[in-house]
Amino acid sequence: MPTAKKSIPALSARGFWLCVAGLAAVKLALTSFQTAYIWVGGAPLDDELMFRAANAISAGDWLGAYDYLTLSKSMFFAVWLALLNALHLPYLVTGQALWCAAALLASQAFWPWLQKAGRGNWARLAVFAALAFNPAVSAAYSLRVYRDNIFPALCLVCFAGFCGAVVRAVFAPDARRWPWLLAAGAGLAAGYLNREDAGLFLLPFAVLATAVLAWLTLRQRRPARLGALAWPFALLAAGVLAFCGLNWQHYGVFALSDFSSGSFADAMGAMYRVAAPEGYTPLVGVTKETRQLLYDNVPELEPLEYWLEEDAQLQNDFRDPELDDYRVGSFYWAIRRAAQYAGVYDTAAGAESYWQAVADRINALCDDGTLPSWTGRRSSTTPPIRAEHVLPVLAESAKGALWALTFQDCAPCETLRSIGTEEDFAAWTSYLHCQVNGAAEAGKDTPYYSPYQKLAFGILQGVRYLYAALLPLTFVYALYLNLKNIPAVFKSRRAEAILLWAMLWALLFMATLRCAMIAFVEVSSFGIGTSTMYLATVHPLLILFAAVGILTGRRPRHANA
Repeated sequence: MPTAKKSIPALSARGFWLCVAGLAAVKLALTSFQTAYIWVGGAPLDDELMFRAANAISAGDWLGAYDYLTLSKSMFFAVWLALLNALHLPYLVTGQALWCAAALLASQAFWPWLQKAGRGNWARLAVFAALAFNPAVSAAYSLRVYRDNIFPALCLVCFAGFCGAVVRAVFAPDARRWPWLLAAGAGLAAGYLNREDAGLFLLPFAVLATAVLAWLTLRQRRPARLGALAWPFALLAAGVLAFCGLNWQHYGVFALSDFSSGSFADAMGAMYRVAAPEGYTPLVGVTKETRQLLYDNVPELEPLEYWLEEDAQLQNDFRDPELDDYRVGSFYWAIRRAAQYAGVYDTAAGAESYWQAVADRINALCDDGTLPSWTGRRSSTTPPIRAEHVLPVLAESAKGALWALTFQDCAPCETLRSIGTEEDFAAWTSYLHCQVNGAAEAGKDTPYYSPYQKLAFGILQGVRYLYAALLPLTFVYALYLNLKNIPAVFKSRRAEAILLWAMLWALLFMATLRCAMIAFVEVSSFGIGTSTMYLATVHPLLILFAAVGILTGRRPRHANA
């Protein structure tokens, strides 16, 4: 008589929480060996800007003295740094703790669906573990003191919040949804205030999920619950108003930044519409010949000519020697610094008026034919989409998706040594409550890591190899299951089943959208190569699609036929 196969013992709720605590402790213990990477004097637009702003916040001076960089980026990360400093929390470990919390929220979000699919706590734990040990969130880029250290976690909180609300609306109509909507709003607001491009990434999903929730609420005849659907957007509005109000109070400009919106964006959009005499040049938005046309016809820009065309330091910092010109991703910083040298950024209000005058003048000259124009009026620091961009963007999007699927560039340590003086290192470590990799190997300029650090890095690197091997396989299997189940889903004629199936595909679409967004910026503006830092929000969406897709798309062996 054949012997029955032994099944894995069920995991109790208490066991689940103990395992979560244990796995989180292991992740935090491993990543506690990581050290921050800084380059004092080499990252004035990024890490140093955030660190400077955070120190100003800690000193009670909001973002500090105004110059061409002060309001150039969304500054939630500076607030985060100041908060960690006030609480005496270590920067890197707290960032990993935030990620573990986001991973737990995501695993909880899909729990009712996993239960309905016949899955137990082991499945819920698997989703948490797969997200918590995601190598992309502890990769070398996350060791910088920059906003992308927390951006993937903020985005996951937003997605998990909305998914949790939808799943509960389907499987437990009487269950409370407001905690999930609050979580979604917190992630949406913090993510939006952390990066300028977050709105294009988070808002489409937020609007779609809210529409689905509104439809389900009305279908279930619970109109009193409709008001709660506004909470995520209310939190977003409150956050935006708070930052704009503080900027108005300190600088006289009611805006999140004076870079990606407002008159500077108007001016950049106007410059991009001027047709270059020599035609399109890849990666160059405003060519030398175009700039000469602008100097000759726009008096407001004439004082910037020396700085942009002759000043050695500015050109060394921003001009691409291979192109002998400014790439799009450098030109807007170069022209802002040139404007600072010309006195434009003495006050925020003065800068706002100056760029508006530039935008109005260029648009008028384009409209009356004085300057050649190839597109209409627009307001954006991103150049217009051209036919020449389409194929390269598609190719880079595919490369980015494969890059994320295989966890490229996810080494857990930095191979470059931090640059700065001993005084710099002391100031940064004191504020961040974590160490920097400033020590060098004997006789070399490479960073020194202790044997214990190397052991932790080796384990994390092994995890990365495991993910690189497994995620492509599980992703393809989840894709197969979801395609295979299409007839059954629609044959059931159950709106709820169709919605849940569509929600997984919506997550995959958001991953695809992010790849395309980054690909366009790379092809049109940067040309720096595929970067894990900008794609780190894609990895968790792919992991969720694979894990939840398999666990809900494939019936467990013990399930009834």
